[in-house]
Amino acid sequence: MFPKKFDYYSPKTISEAIGLIDELKDAKVLAGGQSLLPMMKLRLATPAALIDLSNINGELGSIVQDKSSVEIGAMARIAELAKSKAVQKSLPALYDASLVIADTQVRNMGTIGGNLANADPNNDMPVVALALNAKMEVRNKNGKRLESADGFFVGPYTTKIAENELLTKIIFPVEHGRFGSAYSRIERRIGDYALAAAATSIKLESSGKVTDARIAVAGISMNAIRLEAVEKALIGAKPDQKTTNEITLKTVKDIDVEDSYYATASTKRMAVAYAVQKSLDKVYERAKAKK
Repeated sequence: MFPKKFDYYSPKTISEAIGLIDELKDAKVLAGGQSLLPMMKLRLATPAALIDLSNINGELGSIVQDKSSVEIGAMARIAELAKSKAVQKSLPALYDASLVIADTQVRNMGTIGGNLANADPNNDMPVVALALNAKMEVRNKNGKRLESADGFFVGPYTTKIAENELLTKIIFPVEHGRFGSAYSRIERRIGDYALAAAATSIKLESSGKVTDARIAVAGISMNAIRLEAVEKALIGAKPDQKTTNEITLKTVKDIDVEDSYYATASTKRMAVAYAVQKSLDKVYERAKAKK
């Protein structure tokens, strides 16, 4: 099926793009197009105009690291994240996710900003942003602000980006010392969305005990969420595989999960527990390896 007729705009600067977003009615921003274009072909989305960001060079596609953060432009492609030494070294959970999202064609076109702004309940990047305590830079014609990942995802396909605003940058803090992060997912089938996904980050003291933990999951709620009960249970623990398995299963069994088209609540609960366990095993080994 062909999409409904629309006007096409290709701004060359962020300011020009924001001006178009503010001016045009019923317009959609086109990032990688991996979700929006299929929806338009099925006529599930029928915008009057598309604002294509792919010709805006520089800041929107950059990956810049300093001592305290890694700042990633919203139009950075998933494949570029997988090649980035800064991402691999400082943001292992993001690196893990960038290696397993869909297939090569999707990773070559899909963008981190598009994945986050789309806020599909089963998208990979929202859980990574939550686990790594990211900040989202959102701009409009009056300026810019930072939104914490904790409050950014307000529902399925819904974020705090208003209709006249643009997600321009994602800022990940760089942690030092015995810190690690990891991502794990269970696919519905090869190349498909995750049935369940988990991203974790932990800090360890010199004895190996956990001093801080952030665990985010997708697959059991209408948007990515943190498992704060699991996080609290890990604080002070010196986790091994048995400990993390017991903590995860005990906590996940109490979470309210509904049946869906893809799996029963029981299956989803087990899938999430497995993803969390796998991610925790990996992150603990990574944190222990740090000095």
